[in-house]
Amino acid sequence: MNVGLRAISDNIDENCHLTSDNSMNNDDDSEFARLIPGVKRLQNDRVNVYQQRDQNKSASVRGKREIRQRADPQVLQPSDSVPARESHFHSGLQKKLQRKIRQGLIRPETSIDLHGYRQTEALEALEVFLSNALRDRMRMVLIVHGQGFRSQSDAVLKPLVRRWLSTQAQVLAWCPAITQDGAAGASYVYLRNK
Repeated sequence: MNVGLRAISDNIDENCHLTSDNSMNNDDDSEFARLIPGVKRLQNDRVNVYQQRDQNKSASVRGKREIRQRADPQVLQPSDSVPARESHFHSGLQKKLQRKIRQGLIRPETSIDLHGYRQTEALEALEVFLSNALRDRMRMVLIVHGQGFRSQSDAVLKPLVRRWLSTQAQVLAWCPAITQDGAAGASYVYLRNK
């Protein structure tokens, strides 16, 4: 077998000389096809196998998440076993943009105040609020959920809102607001641009 490969290699060296600009033409293709039978030229020399796989994976994850939420309304309820993340930034966001969001340099275009809402009412209001903001092509919104000081036990809406935000594909980032916008009782939410 090694002898056959060596003969082909020597034959290629002797018979194939590319032009000075190293580009291949039809003669080169036919010569290559004659020397190495059964090998075909790629139509596109760059194939991104991950792009299709990622799209299929994200669609299936979204579908499973929606089914799980419809089947079990307790999925979004605060629990002691899974702490709510204080902030989240999508891995694709630039550090400079993340810093601007944290510092409140990108001003919210609209806001919603959830003080006094029950959990189910808050989730319904958030869904309507977020869909309206996306429809109006807003990028930065403010959600005022309160710090939970008046709750009988721990904060209720604050972890609920943060868990809900983590399930939304349209949300690229969220973090606590600066003092003038409500500090830890409010969250900046940076939305995907459609």
